[in-house]
Amino acid sequence: MEEGAHSNCTVELPACPKHMDEQLRRMGYEPGTSNMPCRSVGAAGENFFKDSDGNRTVGFCLWCNKDFYTHEEAKAHHANDSAACPVFQQLKEQHCMPPVLQMMFEDAGILDEDNGGNEPEKTNE
Repeated sequence: MEEGAHSNCTVELPACPKHMDEQLRRMGYEPGTSNMPCRSVGAAGENFFKDSDGNRTVGFCLWCNKDFYTHEEAKAHHANDSAACPVFQQLKEQHCMPPVLQMMFEDAGILDEDNGGNEPEKTNE
């Protein structure tokens, strides 16, 4: 696996605050743009995402876009080859990119159309 290429992973954890901008750039986002995942910083400096209703989450599934409100919930969702993720179960034999990640890459304009949108375009960075 190339560094920063997690298209075959069922879940990717957000980087620490010091490395978050670097991680977002590798995912095809420019920090501060409107299409980035929402990240907030709590009073104690803890990082968390928010769902569409503004509730704190610890992450989400790149396959089915399910929000996780605890790490235990995320762990259970991805246990046993992601048995609790219906989208992953449906698509795992197709060896394709997670739909949520594909949408993020499409929004950022970094998909290679020659391969059906299953891999990000190679850059000369």
